Amino acid sequence: MKKISLITASLLLAGNLVAEDNFESAIKTGTVSADVVLYGASESRKAGNTEEGFTSGSIGLAYETGSFNGFKAEVGFRANHDFSEQTDGFYDDTTKAILHTANISFANKYFEAKVGRQEIDLEWMGDFHEALVASTTAIPDTTVVLGFTNRIAVADADDALADFSKVNGDNGAYVLDAKYEGIEGLLVNPYYYDAPDLANWYGIKADYDTDMFGITAHGAKSSEDTSSDDGEILHFEARTELAGLAINAGYITTDKDVGVGSISDLGDNISPFEDGNQVYGADADTTYLGLGYEISGFELAALYGQTKYVNDKEKELNLAVDYGISENLAVGALFVDVDAQDSDDDYNRVSLTVEYTF
Repeated sequence: MKKISLITASLLLAGNLVAEDNFESAIKTGTVSADVVLYGASESRKAGNTEEGFTSGSIGLAYETGSFNGFKAEVGFRANHDFSEQTDGFYDDTTKAILHTANISFANKYFEAKVGRQEIDLEWMGDFHEALVASTTAIPDTTVVLGFTNRIAVADADDALADFSKVNGDNGAYVLDAKYEGIEGLLVNPYYYDAPDLANWYGIKADYDTDMFGITAHGAKSSEDTSSDDGEILHFEARTELAGLAINAGYITTDKDVGVGSISDLGDNISPFEDGNQVYGADADTTYLGLGYEISGFELAALYGQTKYVNDKEKELNLAVDYGISENLAVGALFVDVDAQDSDDDYNRVSLTVEYTF
């Protein structure tokens, strides 16, 4: 018995050592990523002939462990600091640093779950959330996502940080999202969101892309609990490429009375504009045309469109250029011009970004 006990103890100890070694290996083989961003923007507004703007620096740092029996941990933060302001007070009382990522995940061949602070990129759920999100690929050619969020934050390198705040009071919001890719070139994405006592919204998006062209058709509708008017949005886009020139054109329309309603409360992916102030508003019809071209390492992009809404109209022009100096260092410039219905609301903005990643 003593011999058997020693063997058993040895096996248990060996198992513990292996487990410990695997855990230490998961920590040691983790990956670290970071970025340093310098950003400057200047905005001119016609009303009062005013100038606003700032220059800032941002540091982002993230770490993800290796896998340990399917488990991983991830942590990340961003800190922003303003160096100068054209208008004093622009950065006053804003969050200077935020722990935007802190989660534990588990994954196997068909299933993945993540709990904690995490970045989410779904049609109507974006930025960083305190959430529980699970996904499965058990159904052939299909990914199904089920999630719950109760807090949301924004952690951009080119703006003031927005710390985590409650989603829908204490009620949070649920999402069920499915993507089917069983037909070559076709992606079909139905989804359903429920924010208790606020609204639920649902929709379907279809993308079809070939080597020659691509099209998108997307529609969503809400059922509002706090209003008798429900939100709605429809989006259509066509795209192609001619001699290296990428071209896309689209049309977006919203409900006559309340626009998208609560649909965009957790994030959005439809508006193509940098600002798009009226795209999701009531009775808004938006048309746009975009061009993109790459030459000698420079990525050039132009977007122009207009939104007609409630007998008013707003036009927006975006011009962008990005250049990768090296594998880790890139610079970008952006010009935004907004021509509003009331000329006093006209403005334009120029911004420059320098980013180093490692």
